[in-house]
Amino acid sequence: MKRLLEGVIDEVIVDPEKVKPIIVNFQNGELKDEEAKKMSCGLFYDQKQDKTLLALSNGQLVYKGYKPDNKQQLTQTMLVLHNKRTGKIRLVQAERWSVSAVLHKPVVDENTNNDVDKIVLLNKQFGSKKVKRRTEQFERMKININAVKEDLEKTVSNIEIDKGDLEVQVPDEYITNIVLPQCNRNATDVRDVYNVDDIVPEKKLETLYEKVEDICNSIEGKSKFFTHALRTLKSDPEHVLKIALLTYIETVGKWINTPIKDVRKRGIEICPYSHEINTHIIDTYSLPSATGRLRPTSMRDKAVIHCLILGLIISNFVLDLELFSTVLNNRVGIRKLTDLAKIIAAVPSKDDKKAICLKLPLPSQAAIIKKRRKKQS
Repeated sequence: MKRLLEGVIDEVIVDPEKVKPIIVNFQNGELKDEEAKKMSCGLFYDQKQDKTLLALSNGQLVYKGYKPDNKQQLTQTMLVLHNKRTGKIRLVQAERWSVSAVLHKPVVDENTNNDVDKIVLLNKQFGSKKVKRRTEQFERMKININAVKEDLEKTVSNIEIDKGDLEVQVPDEYITNIVLPQCNRNATDVRDVYNVDDIVPEKKLETLYEKVEDICNSIEGKSKFFTHALRTLKSDPEHVLKIALLTYIETVGKWINTPIKDVRKRGIEICPYSHEINTHIIDTYSLPSATGRLRPTSMRDKAVIHCLILGLIISNFVLDLELFSTVLNNRVGIRKLTDLAKIIAAVPSKDDKKAICLKLPLPSQAAIIKKRRKKQS
C-alpha cells in the first residue's frame, strides 16, 4: 500500500491573538473552482453584534458569516504544510467559518397609508349608507399613536418603583424555611467546607459502622448510585465512614420515595440497620401533625440538599447528578438538582454538564428572598 504523505512534524503554530487561516463553508451550496478567482472578501467588525464579520462577493451576490466561538469547539482544525524537499511538516491552526447569502429585504411601501386615506374619503363621498356607517366606525376605532404615547409617558412618570419588587422571589415553602448546614467559606481545604456532624450526629452515624459488612452484602433493591458508589468505596481508606454516609443517603431517598399514606403510619421502618438513624431521618425530614407525619416541599428539598452534600463528600467532591437522581427514583430533574446545588456553593463541572463539584474558592453566596404573601381583604 503506497503512503500518500510521510514526514516529521517540525513546528505547530497556534496563535489565538492573530487572524488565523479561514476555511469557508458555504451554506446551501458550494464554490466552484472557476468562480473562486472571481470572489473578493474582507474582514469587518460588526458593532451591533460585537463580532468579527467575514464578507465575500462574486459581483452579483454577497455572502456573510460571523467568527465562530472557539470555546464551544471541542477540537481544533489544523492545516498541514508539507515540505517535500526536507520532509518537514508544519501544523497551522485554522478556523472554520460558515457563510450564507444576504437576501434583500422587501421595501416597505410608504404610500400604503395614503391609499387607505383615499379609500376612506371615497367611501364617505360616494358610498352607500351602510358603507358610510362602517367607514365612520373604522375612523372612530383608529388610534393616534403619538397621543397614546404622550399619555403613557405622563402616567409612567408618576409611578414610583419599589426596588424590592424587582428582586427574585421564591415560594414560602422553599429554601427559606430550610435550616442549611453551616458553610465554612473561610476554609482552606474543600474537606472543611461542610461538617458531616451538622447533618447527622457522629454518635448516630457510628451505629452503622458495625453493620458495614452486612450493608455490602445486601445490595438487592438498592439504587444505581448506591451500587456504583459501593464498588468504588470498598478500596477507599475511609470506606467505613463513607459507606455509612452512602447508606444514610440511600435511606433518606427511601424515605422521600415512601407513599404519603405509609409516611403517616407510626413505627415505620426505613433503616433496618440502625434504629437511631431511622428515627433521626424521620424527625429531620418531616413534620408532626394531628394526622401523622407530613412531608412538605421544604422538607423534601432539605433532604435532597443534605444528600447532595454527603454525595459530594463520598465522591471526592465531584457528583454525577444523573446517577444521583436514581436515589430519588428520578423524580427530581437535573435542572432542579442543579438549582439546589447552587445553594450549597456547588458549581457545574466543566467536563460534564450533568455533574457538579465543590471546589475552592467558593462562588458568591446565592441570595434568596422570601415571597411575601398578599393579605386577603
